Amino acid sequence: MRNRSSTTTTFVLTAIAVTLAAGGCRAEKSATQPTSPMPLASNSARSVEPEQDAISAYRGMWAAFVEAGKTADPDAPDLRKYATDEALKRIVSALFTNREHKQVLRGDLVIDPKVTATSASQVTILDCVNDEKWLVYNASGGLYNNVPGGRHKTTATVKPADGVWKVSTFALEKAGTC
Repeated sequence: MRNRSSTTTTFVLTAIAVTLAAGGCRAEKSATQPTSPMPLASNSARSVEPEQDAISAYRGMWAAFVEAGKTADPDAPDLRKYATDEALKRIVSALFTNREHKQVLRGDLVIDPKVTATSASQVTILDCVNDEKWLVYNASGGLYNNVPGGRHKTTATVKPADGVWKVSTFALEKAGTC
């Protein structure tokens, strides 16, 4: 992610890399930003449309991460609405690290998820997460550093949990992988 200290960048990318394998990705100009989570009311684990529910959970997870990053809040409740298992642990851990370093995340994160596989028990999503404009700032103000971000090939597994679809794992590869 852009403009993070090398320690934070290494931690975040290492922590969320290599949990799934999938084909290439490409972000288009029509890619959407995770600005507002989709409502969970339609996100039933018994839904006849698991792909749509999985995409909603994936978008919701990133939107919740972007929002929680503004204050480095690992306890933000929306994180738990959309993520579980390893995905939740990795996001919470990254936010704890940001809080420890007195850093916050600001700007836009662009996603464009596509479903690549579906079964009754899980949906696999492929994305090209663009964090070129999602920057790390000192909590007291001012840009933290000038480490560039980029486009990261990302795969995610979304599964039913607590009666709704939630992101269980995701792998965010290094910048420039899509």
